[in-house]
Amino acid sequence: MEHLKILIVKIGAVGDTVMALSMLEAIDRKWPGAHVTWVCGEAVAPLVKAPGRVNEVVVLNDRKLLRGGVGGALSVLVPLWFKLLGRKFDLVLSGHSDPRYGLLSATVMAYERRSFGKGRGGPVPGRYHGDEYVRLVTDEDGPEAFKARIPSFKFEPAPALQNVLSAGGNFVALAPGGAKNILRDDALRRWPLENYVRLAELLVKNGNKVLLTGGPGDEWVREAFQKTPFIDLIGKTSLMDLVALYGKCALVVTHDSGPLHLAMLAGAPVLALFGPTDPVEKVPANGKNLVLWGGEELACRPCYDGKNYAACSNNLCLKSVTVEKVHQEALRLLKKT
Repeated sequence: MEHLKILIVKIGAVGDTVMALSMLEAIDRKWPGAHVTWVCGEAVAPLVKAPGRVNEVVVLNDRKLLRGGVGGALSVLVPLWFKLLGRKFDLVLSGHSDPRYGLLSATVMAYERRSFGKGRGGPVPGRYHGDEYVRLVTDEDGPEAFKARIPSFKFEPAPALQNVLSAGGNFVALAPGGAKNILRDDALRRWPLENYVRLAELLVKNGNKVLLTGGPGDEWVREAFQKTPFIDLIGKTSLMDLVALYGKCALVVTHDSGPLHLAMLAGAPVLALFGPTDPVEKVPANGKNLVLWGGEELACRPCYDGKNYAACSNNLCLKSVTVEKVHQEALRLLKKT
Protein backbone atom coordinates (compact mmCIF):
# COMPACT_ATOMS: atom_id res chain seq x y z
CA MET A 1 0.00 0.00 0.00
CA GLU A 2 1.37 3.43 -0.98
CA HIS A 3 2.11 5.72 1.94
CA LEU A 4 0.30 9.02 2.40
CA LYS A 5 2.16 11.97 0.85
CA ILE A 6 2.21 15.18 2.88
CA LEU A 7 3.63 18.59 1.98
CA ILE A 8 4.43 21.00 4.83
CA VAL A 9 4.93 24.67 3.99
CA LYS A 10 6.49 26.41 6.95
CA ILE A 11 9.06 29.12 6.28
CA GLY A 12 9.04 30.60 9.72
CA ALA A 13 11.43 32.06 12.22
CA VAL A 14 13.51 29.82 14.48
CA GLY A 15 11.04 29.65 17.37
CA ASP A 16 8.06 29.02 15.11
CA THR A 17 9.94 26.25 13.31
CA VAL A 18 10.90 24.53 16.57
CA MET A 19 7.24 24.45 17.62
CA ALA A 20 6.22 23.32 14.13
CA LEU A 21 8.44 20.24 14.50
CA SER A 22 5.58 18.84 16.59
CA MET A 23 3.81 18.16 13.29
CA LEU A 24 6.26 15.37 12.49
CA GLU A 25 5.45 13.30 15.54
CA ALA A 26 1.73 13.95 15.06
CA ILE A 27 1.98 12.71 11.48
CA ASP A 28 3.69 9.52 12.66
CA ARG A 29 0.98 8.89 15.23
CA LYS A 30 -1.84 9.44 12.75
CA TRP A 31 -0.29 8.11 9.53
CA PRO A 32 2.75 5.91 10.27
CA GLY A 33 5.19 5.82 7.39
CA ALA A 34 3.80 8.89 5.62
CA HIS A 35 6.17 10.51 3.11
CA VAL A 36 6.85 14.09 4.23
CA THR A 37 8.16 16.95 2.09
CA TRP A 38 8.86 20.26 3.86
CA VAL A 39 9.36 23.65 2.17
CA CYS A 40 11.38 25.91 4.49
CA GLY A 41 13.74 28.89 4.51
CA GLU A 42 17.52 28.69 4.48
CA ALA A 43 17.98 29.83 8.08
CA VAL A 44 15.84 27.08 9.61
CA ALA A 45 16.69 24.23 7.23
CA PRO A 46 19.10 22.63 9.75
CA LEU A 47 16.26 22.41 12.27
CA VAL A 48 13.93 20.75 9.77
CA LYS A 49 16.61 18.23 8.80
CA ALA A 50 17.81 17.46 12.33
CA PRO A 51 15.08 14.97 13.40
CA GLY A 52 15.80 12.85 10.32
CA ARG A 53 12.09 12.40 9.76
CA VAL A 54 11.50 14.61 6.71
CA ASN A 55 11.95 12.65 3.51
CA GLU A 56 12.56 15.71 1.35
CA VAL A 57 13.54 19.22 2.45
CA VAL A 58 13.01 21.94 -0.15
CA VAL A 59 15.02 24.99 0.86
CA LEU A 60 14.33 28.45 -0.52
CA ASN A 61 15.86 31.88 -0.05
CA ASP A 62 13.33 33.31 2.38
CA ARG A 63 15.10 36.66 2.68
CA LYS A 64 14.79 37.26 -1.04
CA LEU A 65 11.22 35.96 -0.99
CA LEU A 66 10.10 38.28 1.80
CA ARG A 67 12.35 41.32 1.35
CA GLY A 68 13.40 41.24 -2.30
CA GLY A 69 10.39 42.97 -3.79
CA VAL A 70 8.39 41.53 -6.64
CA GLY A 71 11.47 40.61 -8.63
CA GLY A 72 13.14 38.87 -5.70
CA ALA A 73 9.99 36.98 -4.80
CA LEU A 74 9.51 35.76 -8.36
CA SER A 75 13.15 34.65 -8.57
CA VAL A 76 12.37 32.32 -5.66
CA LEU A 77 8.82 31.33 -6.57
CA VAL A 78 9.35 30.39 -10.21
CA PRO A 79 12.05 27.73 -9.57
CA LEU A 80 9.98 26.39 -6.68
CA TRP A 81 6.87 26.19 -8.84
CA PHE A 82 8.76 24.23 -11.50
CA LYS A 83 10.27 21.92 -8.89
CA LEU A 84 6.83 21.08 -7.48
CA LEU A 85 4.92 21.30 -10.75
CA GLY A 86 2.28 18.56 -11.07
CA ARG A 87 3.36 16.66 -7.96
CA LYS A 88 0.51 14.99 -6.11
CA PHE A 89 0.02 15.19 -2.34
CA ASP A 90 -2.74 13.79 -0.19
CA LEU A 91 -2.42 16.69 2.25
CA VAL A 92 -0.81 20.13 2.06
CA LEU A 93 -0.26 21.87 5.40
CA SER A 94 0.57 25.58 5.48
CA GLY A 95 1.73 26.64 8.93
CA HIS A 96 0.90 30.28 8.23
CA SER A 97 -2.20 32.42 8.65
CA ASP A 98 -1.36 34.69 5.71
CA PRO A 99 -3.05 33.21 2.60
CA ARG A 100 -0.20 34.47 0.39
CA TYR A 101 1.93 31.55 1.60
CA GLY A 102 -0.46 29.37 -0.38
CA LEU A 103 1.38 30.59 -3.48
CA LEU A 104 4.33 28.40 -2.52
CA SER A 105 2.35 25.25 -3.22
CA ALA A 106 0.32 26.67 -6.13
CA THR A 107 1.62 24.18 -8.69
CA VAL A 108 1.00 20.98 -6.73
CA MET A 109 -2.09 18.81 -6.92
CA ALA A 110 -3.60 18.20 -3.48
CA TYR A 111 -6.52 16.13 -2.25
CA GLU A 112 -6.81 18.43 0.78
CA ARG A 113 -5.22 21.70 1.88
CA ARG A 114 -5.15 23.07 5.42
CA SER A 115 -3.76 26.31 6.82
CA PHE A 116 -4.10 28.44 9.92
CA GLY A 117 -6.12 30.89 7.89
CA LYS A 118 -9.01 28.49 7.30
CA GLY A 119 -11.72 27.04 9.50
CA ARG A 120 -11.21 28.00 13.14
CA GLY A 121 -8.09 29.88 12.15
CA GLY A 122 -5.26 29.98 14.55
CA PRO A 123 -3.22 29.49 16.39
CA VAL A 124 -5.90 29.93 19.03
CA PRO A 125 -4.79 32.63 21.51
CA GLY A 126 -3.78 31.32 24.92
CA ARG A 127 -2.76 27.86 23.67
CA TYR A 128 0.73 26.46 23.24
CA HIS A 129 1.54 26.87 19.57
CA GLY A 130 3.05 23.40 19.37
CA ASP A 131 -0.39 22.00 20.18
CA GLU A 132 -1.87 24.22 17.49
CA TYR A 133 0.51 22.83 14.86
CA VAL A 134 -0.65 19.37 15.90
CA ARG A 135 -4.27 20.49 15.45
CA LEU A 136 -3.36 21.63 11.94
CA VAL A 137 -2.16 18.09 11.18
CA THR A 138 -4.96 16.11 12.78
CA ASP A 139 -7.85 18.55 12.24
CA GLU A 140 -9.04 17.47 15.67
CA ASP A 141 -9.79 19.59 18.72
CA GLY A 142 -11.07 18.92 22.20
CA PRO A 143 -10.02 16.96 25.28
CA GLU A 144 -8.92 13.91 23.28
CA ALA A 145 -6.70 15.85 20.88
CA PHE A 146 -3.02 14.95 20.63
CA LYS A 147 -0.61 16.99 22.72
CA ALA A 148 2.49 18.34 21.04
CA ARG A 149 5.72 16.43 21.40
CA ILE A 150 8.76 18.43 20.36
CA PRO A 151 11.82 16.28 19.63
CA SER A 152 14.85 16.88 21.82
CA PHE A 153 18.28 16.78 20.26
CA LYS A 154 21.53 15.74 21.87
CA PHE A 155 24.51 16.83 19.80
CA GLU A 156 28.14 17.03 20.74
CA PRO A 157 29.43 20.58 20.36
CA ALA A 158 31.89 21.39 17.59
CA PRO A 159 35.58 21.11 18.55
CA ALA A 160 35.93 24.86 19.13
CA LEU A 161 33.05 24.79 21.61
CA GLN A 162 34.37 21.65 23.27
CA ASN A 163 37.56 23.56 23.97
CA VAL A 164 35.54 26.28 25.67
CA LEU A 165 33.62 23.78 27.77
CA SER A 166 36.65 21.63 28.62
CA ALA A 167 37.75 24.16 31.24
CA GLY A 168 34.83 22.97 33.35
CA GLY A 169 32.58 24.98 35.63
CA ASN A 170 28.96 25.91 35.93
CA PHE A 171 28.03 27.43 32.57
CA VAL A 172 25.11 29.85 32.37
CA ALA A 173 24.18 31.03 28.87
CA LEU A 174 22.61 34.44 28.32
CA ALA A 175 20.98 35.48 25.04
CA PRO A 176 20.26 39.23 25.32
CA GLY A 177 19.62 39.80 21.61
CA GLY A 178 17.40 37.93 19.19
CA ALA A 179 13.65 38.63 19.02
CA LYS A 180 13.89 39.59 15.37
CA ASN A 181 13.40 37.94 12.02
CA ILE A 182 13.57 38.79 8.35
CA LEU A 183 10.46 40.98 8.50
CA ARG A 184 10.77 42.80 11.82
CA ASP A 185 12.72 43.60 14.96
CA ASP A 186 10.54 42.90 18.01
CA ALA A 187 12.50 44.99 20.50
CA LEU A 188 9.56 44.96 22.94
CA ARG A 189 10.23 41.27 23.61
CA ARG A 190 13.76 41.90 24.87
CA TRP A 191 14.57 42.25 28.55
CA PRO A 192 16.63 45.47 29.01
CA LEU A 193 20.27 44.97 28.09
CA GLU A 194 21.50 46.66 31.27
CA ASN A 195 19.59 44.06 33.26
CA TYR A 196 21.44 41.25 31.51
CA VAL A 197 24.74 42.98 32.33
CA ARG A 198 23.87 43.25 36.00
CA LEU A 199 22.65 39.64 36.07
CA ALA A 200 25.95 38.50 34.53
CA GLU A 201 27.87 40.34 37.24
CA LEU A 202 25.87 38.62 39.97
CA LEU A 203 26.19 35.18 38.37
CA VAL A 204 29.96 35.55 38.08
CA LYS A 205 30.19 36.59 41.73
CA ASN A 206 28.39 33.36 42.60
CA GLY A 207 31.08 31.36 40.82
CA ASN A 208 29.30 30.72 37.51
CA LYS A 209 30.80 31.11 34.05
CA VAL A 210 28.69 33.30 31.79
CA LEU A 211 28.40 32.45 28.09
CA LEU A 212 27.18 35.28 25.89
CA THR A 213 25.31 33.73 22.95
CA GLY A 214 23.49 34.91 19.85
CA GLY A 215 23.71 35.22 16.10
CA PRO A 216 25.82 37.61 13.98
CA GLY A 217 23.06 40.20 14.22
CA ASP A 218 23.42 40.32 18.00
CA GLU A 219 26.93 41.75 18.10
CA TRP A 220 25.53 45.08 19.29
CA VAL A 221 25.09 43.67 22.82
CA ARG A 222 28.78 42.79 23.29
CA GLU A 223 30.11 46.22 24.23
CA ALA A 224 27.79 46.51 27.25
CA PHE A 225 29.51 43.50 28.90
CA GLN A 226 33.10 44.72 28.61
CA LYS A 227 33.48 45.20 32.37
CA THR A 228 32.11 41.74 33.18
CA PRO A 229 34.00 38.45 32.73
CA PHE A 230 32.22 36.45 30.05
CA ILE A 231 32.92 33.96 27.28
CA ASP A 232 32.01 35.56 23.96
CA LEU A 233 30.20 33.18 21.60
CA ILE A 234 28.06 35.71 19.75
CA GLY A 235 28.06 34.91 16.06
CA LYS A 236 30.48 32.03 16.59
CA THR A 237 28.04 29.11 16.52
CA SER A 238 25.85 27.57 13.88
CA LEU A 239 22.20 26.97 14.68
CA MET A 240 22.75 23.34 15.67
CA ASP A 241 26.01 24.13 17.48
CA LEU A 242 23.97 26.48 19.63
CA VAL A 243 21.55 23.67 20.44
CA ALA A 244 24.51 21.46 21.37
CA LEU A 245 26.02 24.22 23.51
CA TYR A 246 22.79 24.87 25.40
CA GLY A 247 22.55 21.15 26.08
CA LYS A 248 25.79 21.42 28.09
CA CYS A 249 24.69 24.45 30.12
CA ALA A 250 23.44 24.40 33.70
CA LEU A 251 20.98 27.18 32.79
CA VAL A 252 19.90 29.37 29.88
CA VAL A 253 18.39 32.79 30.57
CA THR A 254 16.66 34.68 27.78
CA HIS A 255 13.42 36.32 26.69
CA ASP A 256 10.86 35.35 24.02
CA SER A 257 13.24 34.67 21.14
CA GLY A 258 14.77 32.00 18.93
CA PRO A 259 17.43 31.06 21.52
CA LEU A 260 14.65 30.33 24.03
CA HIS A 261 13.25 27.63 21.74
CA LEU A 262 16.69 26.26 20.89
CA ALA A 263 17.45 25.90 24.59
CA MET A 264 14.21 24.00 25.15
CA LEU A 265 15.01 21.85 22.13
CA ALA A 266 18.32 21.01 23.79
CA GLY A 267 16.55 20.00 26.99
CA ALA A 268 18.40 22.67 28.98
CA PRO A 269 16.96 24.24 32.12
CA VAL A 270 15.48 27.55 30.96
CA LEU A 271 14.57 30.77 32.75
CA ALA A 272 12.29 32.57 30.29
CA LEU A 273 11.45 36.27 30.62
CA PHE A 274 8.19 37.48 29.11
CA GLY A 275 6.30 40.75 28.78
CA PRO A 276 4.09 41.63 25.78
CA THR A 277 3.62 38.04 24.61
CA ASP A 278 1.78 35.22 26.37
CA PRO A 279 4.23 32.57 27.65
CA VAL A 280 1.54 29.89 27.55
CA GLU A 281 1.69 30.13 23.76
CA LYS A 282 5.47 29.65 23.61
CA VAL A 283 6.67 27.59 26.58
CA PRO A 284 5.33 24.09 27.29
CA ALA A 285 4.91 23.27 30.95
CA ASN A 286 7.58 20.93 32.28
CA GLY A 287 9.93 20.71 35.21
CA LYS A 288 12.83 22.43 33.43
CA ASN A 289 11.17 25.64 32.23
CA LEU A 290 10.48 28.56 34.55
CA VAL A 291 8.71 31.66 33.27
CA LEU A 292 8.78 35.12 34.80
CA TRP A 293 6.01 37.21 33.22
CA GLY A 294 6.17 40.90 33.98
CA GLY A 295 3.46 43.51 33.90
CA GLU A 296 0.79 41.67 35.84
CA GLU A 297 -0.73 44.99 36.90
CA LEU A 298 -0.94 46.28 33.32
CA ALA A 299 -4.29 46.05 31.53
CA CYS A 300 -2.51 45.79 28.18
CA ARG A 301 -0.65 42.53 28.97
CA PRO A 302 -0.37 40.58 26.73
CA CYS A 303 -0.61 43.09 23.90
CA TYR A 304 0.71 41.05 20.97
CA ASP A 305 -2.12 39.81 18.75
CA GLY A 306 -0.03 37.74 16.37
CA LYS A 307 0.83 40.70 14.16
CA ASN A 308 1.15 43.88 16.19
CA TYR A 309 1.85 45.22 19.67
CA ALA A 310 0.11 47.94 21.63
CA ALA A 311 1.61 51.40 21.21
CA CYS A 312 4.43 51.28 23.76
CA SER A 313 7.74 53.09 23.96
CA ASN A 314 8.77 52.14 27.49
CA ASN A 315 8.45 48.34 27.67
CA LEU A 316 7.04 48.53 31.19
CA CYS A 317 6.02 44.88 31.39
CA LEU A 318 9.52 43.50 30.89
CA LYS A 319 11.13 46.25 32.93
CA SER A 320 9.04 45.12 35.90
CA VAL A 321 10.95 41.80 35.88
CA THR A 322 13.75 42.83 38.22
CA VAL A 323 17.35 41.68 38.11
CA GLU A 324 17.06 40.61 41.74
CA LYS A 325 14.09 38.35 41.00
CA VAL A 326 15.76 36.79 37.96
CA HIS A 327 18.97 36.21 39.92
CA GLN A 328 17.06 34.64 42.79
CA GLU A 329 15.24 32.23 40.49
CA ALA A 330 18.42 31.50 38.55
CA LEU A 331 20.20 30.42 41.73
CA ARG A 332 17.26 28.23 42.68
CA LEU A 333 17.32 26.50 39.29
CA LEU A 334 21.09 26.10 39.42
CA LYS A 335 20.79 24.25 42.72
CA LYS A 336 18.61 21.66 40.97
CA THR A 337 21.21 20.86 38.30
